[in-house]
Amino acid sequence: MITLFKNGKIHTMENADFIATAFIVDQNKFVYVGDKDGALEFIKEKADEIKEVDLKGRLVLPGFNDSHMHFLHYAKNQRNVNLVGAKSIMELRLRIVEGIKSRDVGNCSWLIGEGWNHDYFTDEKRFPTKFDLDDITDDIPLLIMRACFHVGVLNSAGLKELGLNRETAVKYGDLIELLPSGEPNGVIKESLLDNVKTKISPISMETLKNILIDAQKKASAQGLTSVQSDDFGYIQDNDYNMLFQAFKELKISDNLNIRIGEQCLFDDRFKVEKFFDKGYGYGFGTDKYRVNCVKILSDGSLGARTAAMRNPYADDPGTKGIGMFSQDELNKLVLTSHSHGCPVAIHAIGDKALEMSLDAIEYSKKARPDLELRHGIVHCQITDDALLERIKNLNVITFVQPIFIDYDMNIVYDRVGDELADSSYAWKTMIDKKIHVSFGTDCPVESFNTMPNIYSAVTRKNITGEEKKIYLPKEKMNMYEAIRAYTYEGAYASGEEDIKGTISPGKLADFIILDRDIFNLSSNEEILDTHVLETYVDGKKVYSSL
Repeated sequence: MITLFKNGKIHTMENADFIATAFIVDQNKFVYVGDKDGALEFIKEKADEIKEVDLKGRLVLPGFNDSHMHFLHYAKNQRNVNLVGAKSIMELRLRIVEGIKSRDVGNCSWLIGEGWNHDYFTDEKRFPTKFDLDDITDDIPLLIMRACFHVGVLNSAGLKELGLNRETAVKYGDLIELLPSGEPNGVIKESLLDNVKTKISPISMETLKNILIDAQKKASAQGLTSVQSDDFGYIQDNDYNMLFQAFKELKISDNLNIRIGEQCLFDDRFKVEKFFDKGYGYGFGTDKYRVNCVKILSDGSLGARTAAMRNPYADDPGTKGIGMFSQDELNKLVLTSHSHGCPVAIHAIGDKALEMSLDAIEYSKKARPDLELRHGIVHCQITDDALLERIKNLNVITFVQPIFIDYDMNIVYDRVGDELADSSYAWKTMIDKKIHVSFGTDCPVESFNTMPNIYSAVTRKNITGEEKKIYLPKEKMNMYEAIRAYTYEGAYASGEEDIKGTISPGKLADFIILDRDIFNLSSNEEILDTHVLETYVDGKKVYSSL
């Protein structure tokens, strides 16, 4: 079947000036892009049945590509207790109680809640502890995770289930908070939290496939045709074989309607070696699911003060955050992936973590200069010009989340001081330096809704809160730069710019139709009112609100 889409305003994203009015899809690819007359000339000799779709002057874009998120976590968290926006520890407790009431009587399996942020508490701006949870949960093991997912809190039943006590806790150092008695207070952090998550939420193959199908429907409604996702930490015992088998079965049954690139999380080089020995590697998979890179978590989050900083936190001089590796460990981990021809994407928020990550990438490039790989930094928040110059000179790509400034603009000056705050979240500077910048949301840290992400990039304004603020207006991106970061640059980040990311002949027919021309709005506030009307993957309509 050949389909002619005509009478549209088609921003191909090949360059800022070219706007087409028609394109042709044959099977699952664009075969012609231009105007209606050229399209009719192109198909006049075709013997196949030709279908025509009138775009009615609407704006068409390549499908959005969320370059860093946690798709499986999002899929699973639809069953968890929603703690987003809780204004106090008491409200948090009440929501947990409601979550317990909604369960079957006698169900004493793990209960998980997520999304709280102590900075929003009006009573006490502190992490909850087991003492806030025990009297409402009894013998039900409970884990509640902060919005950043770098800090969690266990109740006493959960600590007991995991064997975390005075004797075992000491080996975890800063990853677990202790009372003066040496007993855990329930707060766990970073890699310890990651390990706990993989143990407490078993999932069957059928359930896995079903929740992935449900999640992709919601993603399609946001115009997402591709996601790059860190999923290994959200499946039982990091069973990536099961995850890839689920993708394979969904594709075979024609139920995988989004492209998923795995950012494969590992915390030591021996696990990485085992992964490659099993036959996985960069590009493993198909055009619907594949291995994009090895993901490395080098520090924590700014909100939790676990992002690794070169100097102490301005509002807590007793800490510089938490670095997950020594420089030697990080060097070896990056080199292991590099030597197998697989890029790394390193989570680095604090300037110390970023510096160490760039040192490790540079170390690998010098050790194996014969390999040119697109290594990247995920988040890349706290920066100065010297660090940005190193990113440029090392040809490192960045995976950024514009929506983060909605919250972070309220804390960044307090956390890191004025000088660093004024040189951070510097996306426009990155683009001006010719650094490849791709957009993501880190969902479910933030919603994967696309328009708030674009709004944040273009306006640098907050969305929540009563008072409108602008954080570093010099770092505003224009609309073309923002849309390109959400389309072409996402494809570039996964090494797939030759097959997707623009509306071009020969590329996969992934595109979306919006309800208004986002390039010609009367006010940038209209961005938040813009909606996706239809989403197509492989030329097939997978979402419609019409």
